[in-house]
Amino acid sequence: MLAVPAFLYLFDFTALQATTASLAVVAVSAGFGAIPRIRLGQARLRQALVFWVLGVAGTFLGTRLAPLIPGPWLVGGFAVVMVGAAIAMWRKGSQPEPTSSGSSSMWLTFIVASSVGLLTGIFGVGGGFLIVPALVLVFGLPFGVAAGTSLVIVALNSLTALAFKADTWHEIPWQLPLIVIVGGLIGSVLASRMNLVVSQRLLERAFAAILVVLALWMVTEAAFLGGQ
Repeated sequence: MLAVPAFLYLFDFTALQATTASLAVVAVSAGFGAIPRIRLGQARLRQALVFWVLGVAGTFLGTRLAPLIPGPWLVGGFAVVMVGAAIAMWRKGSQPEPTSSGSSSMWLTFIVASSVGLLTGIFGVGGGFLIVPALVLVFGLPFGVAAGTSLVIVALNSLTALAFKADTWHEIPWQLPLIVIVGGLIGSVLASRMNLVVSQRLLERAFAAILVVLALWMVTEAAFLGGQ
């Protein structure tokens, strides 16, 4: 969610370049975060693979649609996704954990997985804010396990979308995404200590507020300030 605005406004990427480069950042970040979850048994690899396979078609469609969408519309659509993620994060924990149905309806899983894949392919986001509740309701996973499993799915979806966009790789100055990836990994290690002294709920709501502010700025910049 933060990688795309960073590439747009700090590094002057086009909307298509930013959403493509962010896939590499998301893939590495999610993969890095998934490793300790897998070691602790907090990720279900079978469900992750099923979700990923069912979403490949949506991911492919998203990568084909992205170049056809004008830059301002791509930015505006991404801003809408950011607001959706902010709402989901703000509400997280404010309600009791839903009763999981444990139903593994293939059609429902296919629809949700394809929708997440579509978002990943178009906007370069992982869609974890959609995947976690889907895993709880469709597969009946506990929240903690669903969060770990979603990291595996996000990493796989992002790698798949990045592979589908191989024809645009030559347009990306990859040294900049590499710096973001390295900085993000270092920052995640340092910031992880904040979990010991700062309320997780406070962090989530602060991040949700940041997403809304960024979304409003992106729409304003694209619509009124001549952004690309």
